[in-house]
Amino acid sequence: MVCPKCRCEFVGWSGECPYCKVPLVEALPPVLHVVDVTLPYEELVARMEQSGGQLRVDLSTTDVGMRRGRSFPYFGYGFAWAKRMQGALDHTAVDLVTAEIGEDRKRGFPYSGYGFAWVRRMEGHVGGNQVTLTATKVERETSQGFPYRGYGFAWTREMAGQCGPQLHASLSITDVVTRRRWSFPYSGYGYAWENGGSLVLSLAA
Repeated sequence: MVCPKCRCEFVGWSGECPYCKVPLVEALPPVLHVVDVTLPYEELVARMEQSGGQLRVDLSTTDVGMRRGRSFPYFGYGFAWAKRMQGALDHTAVDLVTAEIGEDRKRGFPYSGYGFAWVRRMEGHVGGNQVTLTATKVERETSQGFPYRGYGFAWTREMAGQCGPQLHASLSITDVVTRRRWSFPYSGYGYAWENGGSLVLSLAA
């Protein structure tokens, strides 16, 4: 069974996701694939002008990166990030892939390790027109659990960039998933990733 929100798999489970509290499903819907037809850039710009100078596309995360590490003696570090986000502008595919992640780790007394990862740069396209985005706002949280487990969470909240020479692109993350795990004896692993967002294209000033 799989959670349709955080996309976590639960072998032998039924009912609802313990993290998101939504009903589990047997399989996720297929990943949106890139449309072969390219939207000419001039047509995209013309569509922007007809819509008042701005277009908005809702994106969903379709692939998540996740890993963890440890260091002596009891420090655990968890890292997660959105690897791919997809959506559609009418019938034209919007596809963004993470090209660079930010990563950091901290220690807290006595044995708490905090791992942070976030999307630093994304590259992709709107109907074949290249989009490049870099992070402009990153958020972090930390928490602890008994007896010495530390959980660190980080995610990108806002990104900005360009889609060709005439269009400005901005991405606001609207949905974030957080998850925690631990292992014997004191290691805590915190994961957070960008699960959904809104991409806005606007005419460059």
